[in-house]
Amino acid sequence: MAIQVKCRHCKAEMGKLAGQSILQHGRVKQLKEEFSEEFFTQDEEGTVTVNSICEHCERSLRENPDYYAMQKWIQ
Repeated sequence: MAIQVKCRHCKAEMGKLAGQSILQHGRVKQLKEEFSEEFFTQDEEGTVTVNSICEHCERSLRENPDYYAMQKWIQ
């Protein structure tokens, strides 16, 4: 089991944590319950993916606020 963090816009992997101890403390389960599936997904192998935003996409959105209105702004 692992936790991976990916940008929800460009899909770049921003980090990965492996190991049972990370998932055992329950914080991931609590976060999954608090937030929608838009931010957390889990595959058949038990890998939890956290969808966040990378620095590049955050900067692009800050410089181009009209991108927020678009469903998909990265081509």
